[in-house]
Order: sequence, then structure tokens, then C-alpha cells
Amino acid sequence: MGNFYWTNFDYIWNDLDLVLRDWHRMVIEPKKQLASLPNYPHSDCWVDDDCNKLSLRFALAGYAKENISVKASKNVLRITAKGVVEQGVKFVHHGISKKDVDFSLNIDEAFNLKKAKTEFVDGLLSIVIPRAKEAELVELM
Repeated sequence: MGNFYWTNFDYIWNDLDLVLRDWHRMVIEPKKQLASLPNYPHSDCWVDDDCNKLSLRFALAGYAKENISVKASKNVLRITAKGVVEQGVKFVHHGISKKDVDFSLNIDEAFNLKKAKTEFVDGLLSIVIPRAKEAELVELM
């Protein structure tokens, strides 16, 4: 028989017990504070180096520009896209979804949705939202 390494895994179980006992505070609450992007359409989200612009990008290949709507109200951004069903086509493989899209995102109030710029090019919907003037980050030293 070779050398076996035996250890006490009590510390692992204790940590797991702690998380399970306080699941809501340790797991649920932090998730509520994060912005959640939809699973569909695929998306990217980032801020610029100065943290003064929030950028969102959504993959909407196959959707016509006139069937896409982006609306803003207070700190809620709503994006809708109407998919067009192809008639008389029997797909062997149907990997490009054309289902209707309708979702809303809560955007931090530090960003000014009324000044957002949108662009739809090559199947990508891009939205750039500037930080509100009063919330802009400035270098103090």
C-alpha cells in the first residue's frame, strides 16, 4: 500500500453550513444588487476607462431595424424586437432564433438614459449611456 493523505474536512463542512444557514444574506441579496442581462439575446456590457459611459451591445442577427424598439423612462431601458416567421420553409436545422424579444433593464441612476445613443449595424444593437453630469467621476488628485 502507498502513502495515503488523510485530512479532516470539518472546516469545509463548517464553511458550507455557514453559507447554507445564511443563504439569503450571502447569496440572494448580492445578486439583487447586480444588473442582470437577459439570456437572450446574447449581450455584452462594459464601462469605459473613465467609468463615464456604460455600453450595452445585443446580438440581434436576423431582425430588421424597423422591428426593433429602444425606449427609456426614468432609469428603465426597454428593448423590444419583433421576429419575422418565415413561411413555407421546412428547416433541417433552425439555430437562428427569430422569437420576439421584450425585456427591461434597470440602469443605475448615475447614468443619464435620456442622453443615450443607439446604433444598429450588422445585426448588433449598441447603446451607449453617458454618466449623469452630477455623477461624473473626476480626478481630484
